[in-house]
Amino acid sequence: MTPRGKHVDELISASLAGDLTDAERVELDAHLVGCEQCRNTLAAFIAERRILSGLPVAEPPRDLGVRVLKGIESGRLAPWWRRRGGLIAVGASAAAVAAAVLAVVVFNNLDLGPVGQQSGSPHASASAAFGSAGPSLSPSVTPSIAATFLGPGELGYLSLNGAPLEALRLTFIDDATGASIDAGTVSGPPVSAALSPDGQWLAYITQKGQTGANEVWALHLTDGEVLPLGCSSSAPFTDRLAWSQDSRYLAYTLVAVDLGPSAGCPADDSASAGADAWIFETVIGARKNLTRSGNAYAASFMASDAPALEVSFAAEQPSTTPVDPATGKRADQDVAAGVFMPLFSPDGSRAIFWSGTMTLNGGSWHFSTGGMPQLSRDFRSAGPASPWVGTPLFTDLVPVGGEAFVSGDFAWGPDSDQFAFWDGAWTGAPQSADGSYPSQTDAYVGSVSGGLLSSASTLALVRPTDAYLVAIAFASDGTAVAVTIGLPSAGIGDPPSALLQILSLRGGSPRTVGGGGEAPPWNGPAAYGY
Repeated sequence: MTPRGKHVDELISASLAGDLTDAERVELDAHLVGCEQCRNTLAAFIAERRILSGLPVAEPPRDLGVRVLKGIESGRLAPWWRRRGGLIAVGASAAAVAAAVLAVVVFNNLDLGPVGQQSGSPHASASAAFGSAGPSLSPSVTPSIAATFLGPGELGYLSLNGAPLEALRLTFIDDATGASIDAGTVSGPPVSAALSPDGQWLAYITQKGQTGANEVWALHLTDGEVLPLGCSSSAPFTDRLAWSQDSRYLAYTLVAVDLGPSAGCPADDSASAGADAWIFETVIGARKNLTRSGNAYAASFMASDAPALEVSFAAEQPSTTPVDPATGKRADQDVAAGVFMPLFSPDGSRAIFWSGTMTLNGGSWHFSTGGMPQLSRDFRSAGPASPWVGTPLFTDLVPVGGEAFVSGDFAWGPDSDQFAFWDGAWTGAPQSADGSYPSQTDAYVGSVSGGLLSSASTLALVRPTDAYLVAIAFASDGTAVAVTIGLPSAGIGDPPSALLQILSLRGGSPRTVGGGGEAPPWNGPAAYGY
């Protein structure tokens, strides 16, 4: 084992080359947990490798050979890549040694700016290979060095073209510039999307044809690589895509579904029955099954010195527990009873969550009695009282006899004050004179400072009859929302169609993005550049 206080440059080098033994991987994992300097080193080399992969071919400097020789003679280019296990043996070829030295020289001459600044969000990560549940730690830092596809505040949206019996082509479009990135061929429309905080990744969920299942994907916006992250039964509370603030982790939920060997779903997606939380680690492009309880849903990441993923466990009386994304270990001493699917505000001060009694029906959990979205107390000033003592988001709904929202979706605005609620399936009688409130086809926007939600909070959308709400995203400055409105299909084989409307929260008519008409292509969901 590595002596306490020492660093593990050799093991870091070997991990980048994929040349670690099992014992060495365990040693590296254990060391990275407590050594910020080595986590920073690993982050820097990963970032530099990505930069170098996109550099044009250039002639080496004329004095490169002299500089390399002088560096070796002076000891400045110490052979740290020589591992105890013989990564570069005495008889290694001169070409291999020269390549390693060249990498060091190039790295030393790259002006990368500050690398390894803490972003205040989750620490080490998880999985050694795609589909593996074995732990593999990664750095807690985010080198902010790569250019982003979306500029600050720019609107990006998914656009689907084609017919179900043909190839459905998905692209991600920058509304400001018209630039687009191919997001691959899918079998159904996108229903959820989330941009990583560093702007390098877009996660999204698409329907899998007419199977009643969904597929989860990750698109690397810097090189166009599309990674499949799993198949899931389409069920309430499974369209949440949660990014850690350092963009190292994407958390999502898969509900076991067996579509047969020809469906193209990874075999381990159905390893456990029911719902479980999964993690995708962007640094190594790998995913892993974080829980195996059959009733676990990935909620959102906390922003703290010791961050963790909040995982909710569905039951008659649900609960939420922080889970280490690297190890899957649950912090059972911090269980929040009666709390389900909390979504933390961007500044981490509050959370919106569900409360109520849940029922399992047809393999899916939903609320049956008293299901209401709640606003937590301010975590910074809750004092000895629990911050999970919630205030109902809707101030003018009075449940009678256990009436509830079966399910629904909510999102925070960038100012941690505004929020939206939509697709709320209300089980009780309407509570307005015209019988239209609350409505599953309406979207509601309110704020913590402005009195939460009421019948007056309804967004003034322009939508055709029988249209339904898919997703809502707040603009980066909080002045508008992008609403994806699904349109009913005329029949099997017809292309999916959805409107993307941008609605100013200051009033005025909505703007339709990407063309309108009776049967536009499917546009949305949207995301805004940070």
